[in-house]
Amino acid sequence: MPRRLQDLFLDARVRVYARVLRLRHDRRVSCETIAKLLDLPSSTVYNWITGKNSPLGSFVIPTLTPSPSLSYLAGAMLGDGDLIRTTSYHYLLRLRVKDLDFAEKVCSCFGSVLGKPKIVRKDSHGFYLVRVWSRILYEYLSYTAAIRKTVDRFPSEFVQGFADAEGSPAISAGCSRNSSFGFYIVIVNTDVRLLKWISRLMKSRFGIDSRLLEGKKHRSMWSKVPCYYLKIGRRSDQELFADRIGFAIRRKQRKMLIALELLRRFGPSKAGAEWRRIFKKRGRLWIIEKLWSPGRDLNS
Repeated sequence: MPRRLQDLFLDARVRVYARVLRLRHDRRVSCETIAKLLDLPSSTVYNWITGKNSPLGSFVIPTLTPSPSLSYLAGAMLGDGDLIRTTSYHYLLRLRVKDLDFAEKVCSCFGSVLGKPKIVRKDSHGFYLVRVWSRILYEYLSYTAAIRKTVDRFPSEFVQGFADAEGSPAISAGCSRNSSFGFYIVIVNTDVRLLKWISRLMKSRFGIDSRLLEGKKHRSMWSKVPCYYLKIGRRSDQELFADRIGFAIRRKQRKMLIALELLRRFGPSKAGAEWRRIFKKRGRLWIIEKLWSPGRDLNS
């Protein structure tokens, strides 16, 4: 069956399914009567009413009422998620990431929205994988307009989910003693309209200013598609981001808090030396070497 005809057929089945539920729950009509009214097998009506299956197959109806979990999930999936419609007419939502705590957070949000627990798996390449099958959730997350109501209610969770997926603290700390310490928070994506929306959201709801910059094309990640950087560079805006939004990924949150603490205590001229006492650079990454938490004595 051609895909368009499949859509029409499935949509008609969904409308019949909705009528079955209304007759049963709103009018208290019996299964047998519903089956006769709609010319359906009694077993089909019974299975639909009891939730054993539906026109979409055996599935769980997600709760799309605005909630912190749904808002974070929307941000995370818009950033790092894959929405896949398979050739066998199934709808897959997939997240594949390197941070276990990020995968666990998204998995928990999926469980909350779907009303049933989900598990994180690890693939052969060492990435953490979360997979969910749901046409309703697939369609909800496919359209930015559909999630605006949730984002308006819970903006910090949405921005945090997107920042966990696409954001990071960016650090520059030269090796010389006089090197100035550079720090900013950056969110990277190829969808400039999405980044503009997030920029307006941070400004209107949290007073956080950011700058949108076009970055260099990166063949290994985006091929010929340009990427864009949403950069939070002023210290006051960074402090607001840390206080009102933050990262759920522990390694990102820790780096941000340490950088801000060093800047508060030492200023940009001396913070670099202190940063290098705590972190060591391996390739392009700063890896923490010393146990540290905000507020502790840096000389200990």
